Amino acid sequence: MDSTEGSSARRLRCTIIGAGVSGILMACKIRMHLAAFVDFQILEKNSELGGTWQENRYPGCACDVPSHCYQFSFAPNPDWSRMLVAILLSAPEIYAADQPVARRFRLDESISYNRKVVSATWSDDTSTWTVQTSHGDTIESEILVNAGGILNNPQMPNIEGLDTFTGPTVHTAAWDSSVHLEGKTVAIIGSGASSIQVLPQLQAKCKHINVYIRTPSWICPPVVVPNAGNSNYTYQDEERELFREDEGHYIHLRKDIESRFNSMFGAFFKLNPEQQDMRNRFEARMRCIIKDEELQRRLIPSFEAGCRRINPGEQYLISIQEPNVEPVFDPIQRVTPTGIVAGGVDYPADVIVAATGFNTSFRPRFPIIGRKGLNLQDIWGKDPISYFGTGVSGFPNYLVYLGPNTPISNGSLMGPLEATSDYFIRLLQRMIRHGALAFDVHPGAQEDFDKHTKSFMKGMVWTGTCRSWFKRADDGKVTALWPGSSLHYMQCLAEDRWEDYEWRYDRERFAYWKNGFSWIERPGADQMGLQAQRSMEAMTTLPRSTSDLAFYIGKAENLSPWEMSSNGESPVDSIENIKSAEAKSLGEHDGLARDEEVAAAADHFCITVPV
Repeated sequence: MDSTEGSSARRLRCTIIGAGVSGILMACKIRMHLAAFVDFQILEKNSELGGTWQENRYPGCACDVPSHCYQFSFAPNPDWSRMLVAILLSAPEIYAADQPVARRFRLDESISYNRKVVSATWSDDTSTWTVQTSHGDTIESEILVNAGGILNNPQMPNIEGLDTFTGPTVHTAAWDSSVHLEGKTVAIIGSGASSIQVLPQLQAKCKHINVYIRTPSWICPPVVVPNAGNSNYTYQDEERELFREDEGHYIHLRKDIESRFNSMFGAFFKLNPEQQDMRNRFEARMRCIIKDEELQRRLIPSFEAGCRRINPGEQYLISIQEPNVEPVFDPIQRVTPTGIVAGGVDYPADVIVAATGFNTSFRPRFPIIGRKGLNLQDIWGKDPISYFGTGVSGFPNYLVYLGPNTPISNGSLMGPLEATSDYFIRLLQRMIRHGALAFDVHPGAQEDFDKHTKSFMKGMVWTGTCRSWFKRADDGKVTALWPGSSLHYMQCLAEDRWEDYEWRYDRERFAYWKNGFSWIERPGADQMGLQAQRSMEAMTTLPRSTSDLAFYIGKAENLSPWEMSSNGESPVDSIENIKSAEAKSLGEHDGLARDEEVAAAADHFCITVPV
């Protein structure tokens, strides 16, 4: 048999919805591991990439995890201006950090901007997805990746008379910077993360602010700020220079921060002493900041710490005690043309700020039609269940980031996001290598995951007595969080339970064995097998027996073939040239033993495993 027959591999087309953190990550991973086998296109509804951080620009908008945790492991940024601080780590800085990654992997060549997806439909006949956009585009692909996220769809409060208010009404997630707030009387509706961030920014400039609080939040200092009592730490120029020049020092810092986050999970069990200890510490800290006993009673939650998201925003507690700020705890009855009525009192307002978060129902914003006409809007509108939060039974070749029951608040998030991407890469490699037309989550596997999750959640603080978007309001079922820690999620994905999928092939399932040669003897006989092995060795998200709490943090990965030419000095000319070079280096080889020249070329096109 001709060895080139054994080396042939089918190319896949992949449509990625969203150019935020997840979409960028998926695209980068395809460039790293599957450029010779997968063509992708990113559809972004906005005019720029960045997702949540491109859209959310309200005063004080911030990420609530440390800056040095909020980055890709393969593209560390030693130039963050502030240390791990949710309060003052600005959204524009996070947004700007995505730009060099996109340039490094030349993603603009594959992003279509101002393309809002309006529908996606699966065809069993062709084993493809057809995506329609508001721009009139029709895109067909074998793989559909939904990286649209859930924290970017503003939800306005459903309050009687809101549409009669004569002044400006703005949502924090759709901020209108043309609205002038200086010297105004402002109403802030909400007491979650965005309210906690925006109040300190508005307090100094507004004449008066009423903050309408339905449910208080547990508020704590940032976890990793070096000095107790400080709300942030700004890096000096010489410190950032040290991070750039001493990679070992910078890795130690990153691993220390990541380990602290990943060591907190035990505190989220209701009966674990760590839960009571965390609650006691938070309460003592809040009592130190809040001077008035009645305000302490109102602002310190009575529910478990972590039942809803914990917010590192102590400046909020300081601002809410300022003379020009009045917290209102009575329920809002209605909005009038000139203000808000709560508890029978008419509070005047010039501007209403809705800090009421997002629609987090998991229901897609556009029809996603799977097998037998199933619409994911209908399914997830009733009960959002999934398989590991990454796929849904009845929707073949459909991959989703941060679906129902994923670790969005179980510890550090960026590691799990990378683990999800690596899992998707391994899944696609298996599909290509085995000649599968489609994979679909086995309904039994999805049902068992849902049953286990419901059983596990009974002992967690997330099923506590608070109001939270983590769970459904009607029955308290936790739909947002993973049944375990972030590291547990990464470990489970690493197991590659391909038996939990139903596979459909275009040939007999062992056809990929071809001429009987292994890639060890003849790399061209099984080029995807060789590439899959190299990927497994390179993926830092796969646990090892020596793994620590931040095992996926290590040295920056070597420059890939998508960035450097074969001499390692000059940039490549085009993505097509790269694909051709990689395919040639991995594929064509007609000797009976491993050829040293081909092996050397293949080594160049592989990411080295950090040691």
